[in-house]
Amino acid sequence: MRRVRASGKLIAAAAALTLGSWGRAAAQEPFGANPSAETAVSETGADALAPDTEASAEADASAVSDPFEGFNRAMYSANNVFDEAFLVPAAKGYRAVTTDGMRRMLRNFLDNAESPGIFLNDLLQGKPGRAGETLARFFVNSTVGVGGLFDVAATWGTPPHSEDFGQTFAVWGIGSGPYLYMPLFGPSSLRDGVGRVFDTVADPLFWIRTNPAEIARYSRFGATALAFREPVIEAVDQLKEKSLDPYASFRSFYVQSREREIRDGVENYDELPDIGSFEEMDEIE
Repeated sequence: MRRVRASGKLIAAAAALTLGSWGRAAAQEPFGANPSAETAVSETGADALAPDTEASAEADASAVSDPFEGFNRAMYSANNVFDEAFLVPAAKGYRAVTTDGMRRMLRNFLDNAESPGIFLNDLLQGKPGRAGETLARFFVNSTVGVGGLFDVAATWGTPPHSEDFGQTFAVWGIGSGPYLYMPLFGPSSLRDGVGRVFDTVADPLFWIRTNPAEIARYSRFGATALAFREPVIEAVDQLKEKSLDPYASFRSFYVQSREREIRDGVENYDELPDIGSFEEMDEIE
């Protein structure tokens, strides 16, 4: 089960490529905490990735609504330039000056900070049990976990889950609409793009109009970019190297992982294509 979740989060983070994930706006973080990978992706895993990636992308091409493909490909290329010129060097520098434990604590802190939004969407989706779990996690990790630096709740048997307004709209029966590759924010859809706006407005920091709050928003944004790009530097590089059409491959992985996340409200990647043995991702929880 740990390997399954590791593969899913690898795919999700790789699909983002730039500053965030599909379910969070600029002032918010991507999905939950992601422990890092210190070593390069094994050659075996890289070789296994390419055929399945291409097959998945080809099968996905007819199923995904991508009427703005020309624009989306242009945005993918622009984001890729930004990623390679700025974000990857920054992520490598961040890795060089921090330890694995330090990076894990930052991801835990960011994960804990998004709990209010997850709690709200749990309620809006009519899931009081999951809302209770989110509230309990936030309380335990904010106190015993020293402000969220340690995920004590997961150790005690309450693992994290991800919810956002894009998922809530899906639960309400709203279709995804056309696929969009958004500037700076990566893969999305019309529904999830609108969801980002609601995610931003639902963020408590959005309503605090002070200089410290503004500094906190930008700091959190930058920390999120580094915290969730660093673990997948090698994986993304090799996916782009092995894939004949990286744009189609990332689109396929995004659509499939997003649909499985929406289907039952939990991160369920059991049916994703086999992407090989990324041994260094075994520590991801």
